[in-house]
Amino acid sequence: MAYPNTPPPEDPDDRGRRRPGPEPGNGSAAGGPPPEPGPGYEPPPGGYAPGTPPQGGYAPGGPEPSSATSGQPNASERQMGMIAHLGGGLAGFFFSGFGWVVPLIVYLVKRDESPFVRDQSAQALNFQILVTIGIVVSWVLAFVLIGLLTWAVVAIVCLVMGILGGVAANRGEWYRYPFNVNWVK
Repeated sequence: MAYPNTPPPEDPDDRGRRRPGPEPGNGSAAGGPPPEPGPGYEPPPGGYAPGTPPQGGYAPGGPEPSSATSGQPNASERQMGMIAHLGGGLAGFFFSGFGWVVPLIVYLVKRDESPFVRDQSAQALNFQILVTIGIVVSWVLAFVLIGLLTWAVVAIVCLVMGILGGVAANRGEWYRYPFNVNWVK
C-alpha cells in the first residue's frame, strides 16, 4: 500500500522532488520561519491506515462476554473446561493415578476468572481424585490378580469419561459425571 508523499521506487532518496535552497526545517541562521512546503504537499492523514485495527486494547466491540456476565461461556472458557476434562482423562489413562494434575492446575489458575471454568475444573478434579483412589485400590488388589482387571476398567472409564466431559465442555455444557463426589467446590 502506498502512502501519500512517499517517493516512487525509482527515486528512493527523494532527490527529484526537493527544491533547491536550505534544507526544510532548518530555517535561516537568524531563526526565521521554516520554508514553505513544496507543491503537492499534503499533511499526513490522521487516524489509522484503512484496514488496520488500532494497536493495543480490546478489539472493536469490546471484550467477549463471559459466563460471569452472560451465563454462557465464551470460547476461551469452553476451551479451558475442555482442557480440564481431556487433560485429566488422558493423564489418568497414560500416567495411572496422576489424572488429577491437569484439572488441579486449571482450577488453581482460572478459578477466579470464570464460574464455568471453576465448575468444570472442579468436576474434573473430583472425578480424577476418585479415579486415583480406584487405581490405588487396584494396585492393592493386584496381589490377588483381580487388581489388574479393575485397573484396566478404571483406566478405560477415566479415558472415556474425560473425553465425554471435554466434548461437552467444548460445546458450553455444564457437564456432570455420572458418578462423582463434591470434595472440591
